[in-house]
Amino acid sequence: MSNKLHVTRFSLALWGALAGLTIMGCAHSVAPRRVRYADINNGALQGYTGAEPLIVEFQPGDRLPVNFEFTGDDFELQPQHPPLELVAKRHGFVRIGANGIRTSPDPDHFDIKPSQPGSFRLGFGAAQGKPAKLDVVIVAPRR
Repeated sequence: MSNKLHVTRFSLALWGALAGLTIMGCAHSVAPRRVRYADINNGALQGYTGAEPLIVEFQPGDRLPVNFEFTGDDFELQPQHPPLELVAKRHGFVRIGANGIRTSPDPDHFDIKPSQPGSFRLGFGAAQGKPAKLDVVIVAPRR
């Protein structure tokens, strides 16, 4: 598989985690592959097959492009792929594996229960004097 495909899968997986779809931590039977996010586009995932978990290290300021898509019979998104990015606020790690996605401030403790769960909200807002709009709100779990 190409590095671009792995980065796309990583982006979609991280987006799912931030949407509150975090699943139980990965099994520890296979040693994970650890890479810095900044090195992914420079071949850090070369030879990675996805058979083992992946731990990605983020530094403050790292910018992760987000692919937001909408498909439907009645509406379409314009522009189709709006430019969005998540920016790392602090040093941390994301573990991606067969059993889901977890975050941690260190590369070893991904099974710590969040102090507050994440959430996802979808709603329609119409306030007088403002244009009606669709709200999509994602709150990541808090440590």
